Amino acid sequence: MLQALYVWRLPESVSRQPGAWASLRPTLHVPVQARRALWSVLPINTAVWALGGFFASLAPSLVRTATGSTSNLIGGATVAALTVTGALMIYTLRNRAADKVLCLGASLLPAGVVLILVAVHIASLPLFFLGTLVAGCGFGAGFLGAVRSLVPLALPHERAGLMSAFYALSYLAFCLPALLAGSLTRSFGLIATTDGYGAVLIVLAVGALPGLVRQRSVKVCSAEVG
Repeated sequence: MLQALYVWRLPESVSRQPGAWASLRPTLHVPVQARRALWSVLPINTAVWALGGFFASLAPSLVRTATGSTSNLIGGATVAALTVTGALMIYTLRNRAADKVLCLGASLLPAGVVLILVAVHIASLPLFFLGTLVAGCGFGAGFLGAVRSLVPLALPHERAGLMSAFYALSYLAFCLPALLAGSLTRSFGLIATTDGYGAVLIVLAVGALPGLVRQRSVKVCSAEVG
């Protein structure tokens, strides 16, 4: 309710136009000028949301299986640690350049996942939480960098369609990999499935990093020439 009231009082950023009811019809549209950027941020954004989906669905069970802890509080705390750290990271980096934030996210997320996988295999709960905090920083930075890389590329009347497409891809990354992982645990077990899931996240994030660094270097060179 408070969020609805806050949104209602936000100042409108575009001029009013006829067709209010028609504007409520869902549309998915990626402007031509934003397509390249969307493809460049897609790997890290997919890794970010897939990590969130895994934690929301399987992290409490993973902690129980790996460490023997039966505390529901600890299981829930793992999810809170990821999301709260991500939110704090977003607030901290809100004024930083999008390309720097993306590179930071693509670096921290795989580092955190590596720590989590090590913690699972040595049954270390403190290391698991440390890895979650590091991954949470990558989680927040990756999401913020992706959004801030895309939004400025759309004209005011294109933003709704672009963000609809962005969130459609994001929520597919949030749910489909987690559902697949849940299914695979029946055949391979939770630990082995986590290893494979983590490896994919690392490949996505690390694989996106060279392109992001190259894109950042091009922007710096262009700014210097200008």
